[in-house]
Amino acid sequence: MRKLLGGLTASFGLAVTLFGGWMLVRGPFLGGPSLDSTSMLAALTAFLVGIVIFFRGLVRWADVGARI
Repeated sequence: MRKLLGGLTASFGLAVTLFGGWMLVRGPFLGGPSLDSTSMLAALTAFLVGIVIFFRGLVRWADVGARI
């Protein structure tokens, strides 16, 4: 059950990271309009939080870390 929850968490984090990254690069690099500053900050926050969630789920899935 722990591996399943870790895998789902990692998948969710990866999806959030990909969405945030896509929102950041879609404008300037793919020919779309550039985001305003508030939306750019929200996309960057989603990207960074997605990375943290992804690695937290990956650590749970791999079952490494300290046991408290």
